[in-house]
Amino acid sequence: MAQSAGEAGTPEQQPEQQPEQQPHQRRQKNLAGGRFGSRRLLLFVTVLVIELTIFFLAMAIPMDATQQKSLYTEGQQIVQSVKGQGPLDEFSGIFLNNVRIALIEAVPFVGPVFLGYSLFYSGEVVQALAVLSPTPVPPLILGAVLFLLPHSLVEFTGYAVSVTAGIMLIWAGIKKRLRIEIRVYAKEVLVAVGVLLVAAATETSLDVYPDLAFALWIPIIIGIVVIWVWLRRAHTRQGQVAPTVPL
Repeated sequence: MAQSAGEAGTPEQQPEQQPEQQPHQRRQKNLAGGRFGSRRLLLFVTVLVIELTIFFLAMAIPMDATQQKSLYTEGQQIVQSVKGQGPLDEFSGIFLNNVRIALIEAVPFVGPVFLGYSLFYSGEVVQALAVLSPTPVPPLILGAVLFLLPHSLVEFTGYAVSVTAGIMLIWAGIKKRLRIEIRVYAKEVLVAVGVLLVAAATETSLDVYPDLAFALWIPIIIGIVVIWVWLRRAHTRQGQVAPTVPL
């Protein structure tokens, strides 16, 4: 009798345990797509703001005349090497240079440091070009004008995606979820390359067809929305297949 009573009580206990386990499992499965997705968005926006801050800060900090002349010469050489070619050569030159920078920025630990250095240097070059050009303009005004053109913001977005991917890989390693994150990392690096491809094509198009300066904002905004939706879905799918134990 006691044995059959124990057997009878067993089915009654199991349904009580299942509701306790299922929410925990769902939380574990959605961790990569939920918490990691939220952190990723916040980190991406933070990196983008830091990029703009460094770039404009470099333009605002005065330099001595010798340094300005040196950077002006370097800037002119860069412009001539890129703009002094045909459209296809210009596009490939811009794209390959930007991808090289983005791939370095995607390296964990190294990327953020290189990002700060490259953007500060770029800001100083823009300052020198603004001050020493035949028709001088305030450096911050020139910087603001650059961001009225779509390729500048798109380029900075590509760099921000690369740095974000590298930092999130570090975070995933700390949380012992590296195997989950490495797939997202690879996808985001490819997204950064795609964004920089668009940036290079846009910049080249503006040199060939200057009248398209503002019209190109329309397809770029649509593209940004499409990429963001795709990334969110990728992160959600990644979270749904996540195991219930740390990797």
